[in-house]
Amino acid sequence: MKKYIITQLLFLILVILTTSCESMIEVDLPENKINEKDVYQNINTTKAVLSTIYSNIRDKFFLSKNSSGLAYSLSLYTDELDYLGTSTNDLYLNTINADNNSSRLWWDNAYQSIYTINAFINGVSQSSAFEKQIKNQLLGEAYTLRALHYQYLIQLYGDIPYTTSTDYIFNTSIYKTPYHLALIEIEKDLLHAVELLSYEYRDNQRFYVNKAVAELLLVENYLLQKKYSEAESLAQKLVYNSLYNIEMNLDQTFKKTAKSTLWQISPLQNSAATPEANLYLFTSITPTTTVLSKKLIDSFDTNDMRFKHWIKEVKSNESVLYGVYKYKNKTNNTDEYSVFFRIEQANFLLAESLYRQDKISEAVQVINTVRIKRGLNGLPLNITKQEFETQYLTESNKEFFTESGHRFFTLKRLEKLQILKDAKPNWREFHQLFPIPEKQLLINKNLNPQNNGY
Repeated sequence: MKKYIITQLLFLILVILTTSCESMIEVDLPENKINEKDVYQNINTTKAVLSTIYSNIRDKFFLSKNSSGLAYSLSLYTDELDYLGTSTNDLYLNTINADNNSSRLWWDNAYQSIYTINAFINGVSQSSAFEKQIKNQLLGEAYTLRALHYQYLIQLYGDIPYTTSTDYIFNTSIYKTPYHLALIEIEKDLLHAVELLSYEYRDNQRFYVNKAVAELLLVENYLLQKKYSEAESLAQKLVYNSLYNIEMNLDQTFKKTAKSTLWQISPLQNSAATPEANLYLFTSITPTTTVLSKKLIDSFDTNDMRFKHWIKEVKSNESVLYGVYKYKNKTNNTDEYSVFFRIEQANFLLAESLYRQDKISEAVQVINTVRIKRGLNGLPLNITKQEFETQYLTESNKEFFTESGHRFFTLKRLEKLQILKDAKPNWREFHQLFPIPEKQLLINKNLNPQNNGY
């Protein structure tokens, strides 16, 4: 199996080096034939391995923005989207079971990527072919991407197998790592990444992660560990990083030149629409159409600029539907990339860290910074903690709807997933975790027991 994976990886490297037309991958052909032992002795093949990891994030099941990825799926799973399709959608109905295909694909794809990242970290760490600065950059990106995968996995599945090994036999008999211990391991990766990376991007399109991305993930990690003071300090640093600014023109927020973007990835080919545009832009009802939920639409004030710029009204028969309009280009796309992280997230995480420390007036001021730029009046500084929590969840939903599962992860951090019962009649307490794929439990008995309820 290990030899098979390595063979496939080397083949994939060759495919990328010889056939890729993707703007995010810019590598030169190696002069000599690639051998397994030489992969991490050549800068071109080394970068190609790392590029496959980024490509998998964009194209595969786990972190992609297409219909199989977390962003879309968790919007259906929570209360952001209404599904108008003609076939049954278990995610939307909250009726998934242990054999759920989406959950299985997420798990498999995440661990395939983690295996490649582990091999990359091992290979680059042991290589003597690169200057220290280049080596630090490549390793810093890899540590960040490994942390990204694991941090999402533990929030979805709870206790999970955490491994940095490429030993197939070991990995197929590994036990689950408790949630809190996995968070500590993820923190170590992110601290290492922050140390290795700079704020300078490896490319001018912000396709590759930098220090700010690692810091943003670390803030979230601190919140998950309830290290609120550490989260506040680091989020404050991010918010005041002069490299980023909240875009005043909301139509620019998801353009490839947006100053608010920390990390984005281009479509598969130049001029192709983003997955988000393909998913959400519609003019008539089809068997797969999704629209924004009435609950979300009703939460917007009439003068909220997000409603005017990020939501599109579509008339169908005598009904009025509301579609996601953050991405505008269904064809001839020359100026939109898929945004994974933007500086507004740092503002919200800062506010959350302050709220968790009962610094309510300070938290309100941070949220007001975003509200005012969205055309709204600021919230009163003397609101109660409960009132702030309600406003925070509403503002977060209006700002980040259909982006990277924000609704699910924010509700989960604040232990408020149960409010989904109001809009989702099938929602149950155990739905805060997804089932470990049944196939994995059969392969490795040490992954038992299954998550409660499945």
